[in-house]
Amino acid sequence: MKPGAVELRWTQALMREVAQEERAGLGLRPTDPLDPYALAEEHGIAVYTLEGLQGFEMDSAALHHFTVSSSSAWSAALVPLGTARVIVENESHIPVRRRSNIAHELGHFLLEHSFDGVILGEDHKRQFNPEQEKQAKFMAGELLVPLAAAQRMAYDGWDNARVAAAYMVSEQFAQMQMKGQRVRAQRAAQKYGFSSSGGRPRR
Repeated sequence: MKPGAVELRWTQALMREVAQEERAGLGLRPTDPLDPYALAEEHGIAVYTLEGLQGFEMDSAALHHFTVSSSSAWSAALVPLGTARVIVENESHIPVRRRSNIAHELGHFLLEHSFDGVILGEDHKRQFNPEQEKQAKFMAGELLVPLAAAQRMAYDGWDNARVAAAYMVSEQFAQMQMKGQRVRAQRAAQKYGFSSSGGRPRR
């Protein structure tokens, strides 16, 4: 943040608006799946795997630690390089987790979270404060499974497996995005007398 600048208070509505603008910038409709790697490229953010860092003097012992012996210890990081940013990801994770990892780090970038350095390892979460982590998690959700899509799928009765397959996320991630919308769909169905699996009035 620039000296003297006023910190923006990120409400969910504002963050959702940012996510919508980013998706629209890629030519996506509200219900289209998003490729987080394409969004990173759109912003000029290179994405490197840990193995790719061997060309930058990352030793093989560290690579083995993060990708084999302790692969769950670390997922991804947004790294400052002067005024530029790059993302380093753990390629040992399954594709759906890698996609959510990249979207999470892009959330930090899009919300302009400031930081002085990067921590690779179990203490990576200390790079940003808890509120920033919460915001980045929300942004990842809105980028990958946005509200408009979650609402439609909730009213159409999609289960987590179907959502996960359509948007290339884990079933746990799908549940995170769908839970609230399913409650709303069920309440609407009870109030207006239609089926939440199709939106048609009950007879």
